[in-house]
Amino acid sequence: MFELIDTPEFRINLMVVGLALIMIFHARADRASHRVLFGFLTALVLVRYVAWRLAETLPPADLGFGTLMGWVFLVFEMVSIAYTLLSIQMLSRRRDNHAHADAGEALLRQRGADVPAVDVFICTYNEEIGVLEKTILAAQAIDYPHVNVWVLDDTRRDWLRDYCERKGVHYARRPDNAHAKAGNLNNGLRQSAALTNAPYILVLDADFAPHRNIVYRVLGLFDDQKSKVGLVQTPQFYYNADPIQHNLRATDSWVDEQRVFFDVLQPAKDAADVAFCVGTSFIVRRDAITAAGGFPTGSVCEDIYTTYTLMRFGWVTRWLNERLSNGLSADSVIDYINQRSRWCLGTIQVALLRDGPLRGKGYSFTARLHYVHGLMHWLTKPFILLILAAPALYWYMGVSAFHATPRAFAMYGLPPLVMFWGYTYWISQRRCLPVFTEVTQIVAAMAVTRTIVSALIRPFGRPFKVTAKGQDRSRTVVHWNLVAVFGALIAAMLMGALGAIGGSMTAGDVLNVVWTFIATVYCLAALIACIDRPRPEHDERFPYDAATAVRSAAGVGAARFAEIAGDGARLLNSAAVGRIAVGQALDVHVDHVGWVAATVTGRSGAGTELAFAHDEAVHDRLVRHVFSLPPSHVATQVKPGRAALAFMDSAGWRWPGMPRMFAGSAPMLTVLLVAVLVLSGCNLTPPLKPADVEVPAQWAEGAGGADAAPMAWQAFVRDDELRGLIATALARNRDLRVYAAKAREARAVYAGTRSSLFPEIGLAGSAGRGNQVTSLGPNGVVTNSQAVGSVGNTYVVQAGIMAYELDFFGRVDAGVKQAGSQATASDRDFAAARMSLVGEVSNAYLTLRADRALLALAESDLATQTDSSSLMQRARKAGGTSDLDLLRSQSLVQRAAVQREEFRMRVAQDLQGLTVLVGQPVPANTGAQRPWPERSVADVPVGLPASLLQRRPDLLASYARVEAANSGIGAAKAAFYPSFSLTAVGGGLSSEFSSLLSSGNRSWATVLGVSLPIFDWGRRSANLSANEERLAAAMASYEYAVQQALRETANALIADSHLRPQLEAQQARVQSLQRVAAISHTRFRNGLEDYFAGADAQRELYIEQRQWIELQLKQAVNTVNLYKSLGGGWEDAPAPIAAAGAAPRQ
Repeated sequence: MFELIDTPEFRINLMVVGLALIMIFHARADRASHRVLFGFLTALVLVRYVAWRLAETLPPADLGFGTLMGWVFLVFEMVSIAYTLLSIQMLSRRRDNHAHADAGEALLRQRGADVPAVDVFICTYNEEIGVLEKTILAAQAIDYPHVNVWVLDDTRRDWLRDYCERKGVHYARRPDNAHAKAGNLNNGLRQSAALTNAPYILVLDADFAPHRNIVYRVLGLFDDQKSKVGLVQTPQFYYNADPIQHNLRATDSWVDEQRVFFDVLQPAKDAADVAFCVGTSFIVRRDAITAAGGFPTGSVCEDIYTTYTLMRFGWVTRWLNERLSNGLSADSVIDYINQRSRWCLGTIQVALLRDGPLRGKGYSFTARLHYVHGLMHWLTKPFILLILAAPALYWYMGVSAFHATPRAFAMYGLPPLVMFWGYTYWISQRRCLPVFTEVTQIVAAMAVTRTIVSALIRPFGRPFKVTAKGQDRSRTVVHWNLVAVFGALIAAMLMGALGAIGGSMTAGDVLNVVWTFIATVYCLAALIACIDRPRPEHDERFPYDAATAVRSAAGVGAARFAEIAGDGARLLNSAAVGRIAVGQALDVHVDHVGWVAATVTGRSGAGTELAFAHDEAVHDRLVRHVFSLPPSHVATQVKPGRAALAFMDSAGWRWPGMPRMFAGSAPMLTVLLVAVLVLSGCNLTPPLKPADVEVPAQWAEGAGGADAAPMAWQAFVRDDELRGLIATALARNRDLRVYAAKAREARAVYAGTRSSLFPEIGLAGSAGRGNQVTSLGPNGVVTNSQAVGSVGNTYVVQAGIMAYELDFFGRVDAGVKQAGSQATASDRDFAAARMSLVGEVSNAYLTLRADRALLALAESDLATQTDSSSLMQRARKAGGTSDLDLLRSQSLVQRAAVQREEFRMRVAQDLQGLTVLVGQPVPANTGAQRPWPERSVADVPVGLPASLLQRRPDLLASYARVEAANSGIGAAKAAFYPSFSLTAVGGGLSSEFSSLLSSGNRSWATVLGVSLPIFDWGRRSANLSANEERLAAAMASYEYAVQQALRETANALIADSHLRPQLEAQQARVQSLQRVAAISHTRFRNGLEDYFAGADAQRELYIEQRQWIELQLKQAVNTVNLYKSLGGGWEDAPAPIAAAGAAPRQ
């Protein structure tokens, strides 16, 4: 999980998501106040996103095509958001006309036959009789005294004319097809005026069969005292699954695309008096449409144009949201797409007309605004294509449509997305579902976008295709052009993402990997939807739960219907049905129809299939009866779990026996809304603030040297003997073993803490014996009789998830991170101890070698002084010198002997110190093999950037403790929020051990626990304060460690730069004194100088030689210290400090 910034924004997200969950499960969509509140919350989060999008994510101006793409994406995104915000405003109101329809129907029925007549116009173009007959027969069966059925044939078919004559309905045709459906309606308007001239006209498409009560339910709404109602529209309902539902196997779990429009948007538009005609299943006043010049012909969508034409004459379109007719949905995806393209073209055409709602007169501002809203619906389709294409553009062209980090998008982008999903699911009353809702838009997006572009070039005079209904769909049809597009997108996105995952990923890569995953799911669903699955060859079957009787050669028996259609049925298996063999004839009784001849065509576990073989009169009665029953097999509300499983079935992702979890709506919606917090971080650990310490970009000393490179201690140490000592010390040093044990301990603690991220799975059992006393009677009622007791055994065995904390607020995660940081600190402490040990052993060894050199120098001086003293003794015996001079020479010998013993002691102490550091005794001749001052360590390059301090293990350890303290704050903050625990076990419960695991004694339990302390007397607040102070102390310690590291390194560099000239000067001085001593000794031998002049020269030379060795040791030790101060071998991962006071990594 990403870390979440501890700012007020997170609290806003938490509050909004919490309110959303409450409203989804407790608010009522039919209450205006609830709609306004939920809509306001959703709009608030969307506006916050827009503000962030415009302020923080605009593309740079110098990216060329990348800049253009970024702005195009932004423009269409803002159009989509504006459409969403406008939808939220419109959905704050709604109108329900059920009560008005009830009152109107009651008044009409009271009038008996004294009611206005209704002409029924059935518009047909190329439909077969199997489609048309259902509508014609259902129209004849309408329950209303004065109904005149007119079939308006726009292809002049003689067989249809003969059929209409046989059925006793009016038939109208015209010589051409001018103005398409509007022209056909106007022809019917003229011809019916001469014969029936009913004041009201019911318009039906050829495939929409009306219910018997449609006229009574609708006609009463025209009696409106507040407004002039010229047209009453009812929704379109389909008795077959649309192609998206069918191809995704979601007929019974996912609603067709238009349910949201009909059931949610149209009632909202009706509240503003701007509901509009949808082309079928509506009744219009003849005088109103005639006064308006007939049905308008300027657009391929005469339906919405009709509403806005009537609006100019003061008439209102009213919406009655009742299922009063059933029709056929588009049979194939291509027909589905062509239908949407035609609607898009018609909407644009009406907008461009001189008398349209954008340019014409007589329209209110609200009417124009609602039309713009409908126009924007189509303008959002290009944005869908941009969303799908964006990942591929990023992977192969480096073009970012969205300039933001994953963390920022999780913070600002996810909340409005999930909030919008929750709002639409709630406001649509379970008619919208993520993925499925978007797929219905994606499938048609390319064609609609193409229509928009072409309409902007030539909006009028374009041919269009009529939606084919009732075609043969018995074979699988792959629409390769669409499948190829979505398949290519999937392949391109996945290949690009896999290539990025294989290397080091930037923030943009991470965001686009997530984007690729989501777009791939969408494209896969769209691809599946573009493969038309075969449909049954028989008529669409409707669920029909009714008792019946069957008679055959085997006799008469009872049976029960499961499904029924005009050409057949399915009976549930029963004894009477089972006696009839496949292929045998029988009669089956249908209520309101009578006995219907049939043949058994098949039998399965689901029932017995029948094919009807009846005459035309029985067939007509059967069709009228079937289509008087609203079908219930096509979903009207979403079943999220079942829809998701259906999609996985289609995609081949589901395995046999997969549990149907999330079968209800509540679990899935909860998951979606809680995801905004999970993906935003669900971790209350605050970001680390920069350390209050500045690091120079370059050291003042040594700025001109060669660049430094990492150097392991084996390369730094050039002395084989010293390498051996260091290797032994690293293996045997006791202090280092302490650090190693502490590091292993911290790692073990971290592993134990990390296990809390996963559920504890275990096995538990118990056995008990006890006495139970009860005063309950046999019916569970307390009685006055004496209590009865019983003694029994109880055996229990259970296995499963014993305990698991659902870490919604990051308490466990913060604890794991804290333990991990502490383990990292211990590892770094061990590395720092190793580095320090290498330095200590090196310095001890160098000191030993220097002391051996000083010892050799002292012994040489002692030998020289002894020789000189012996010479003085011989001279005294010969009378060539005084006793004073002899005593002075002997004192010089004694001084040299004292110094020799001092260095012997120091060498012995050096050996003992090495023994402790190495962890075992070292040889007595250690440090004697290599002559002084031959180098034991390499030079450290002097061109050192200050950022090398980032690699010191002691600084890494100190910063890891800062991170651990910071994670402690996250855990302390999470304690203020609820904790959720899950237990899920199953096993056996029995009073007999032998039957403990038998099938009849199985038991299971699932417990979701929630805990939130309310009054703890300040414990949590005190704990938070303590952790904050612990962080402050850790940060101060880290800053002090950085300052100390700066001081140590600077001092070492300063010393290095000044020791070199000192050594050069000291070497020159020693060389000069060596010549002086030699000259003095020669002059003494030649009698030109006394003894003590030469002794003084020799003593001065000894002092300078000793100082020279000490300076050499000081330089060597300083080199080792510089190596240590820069981090020894230098870790690959730097500590989070940077030059010029830059902030640490977060």
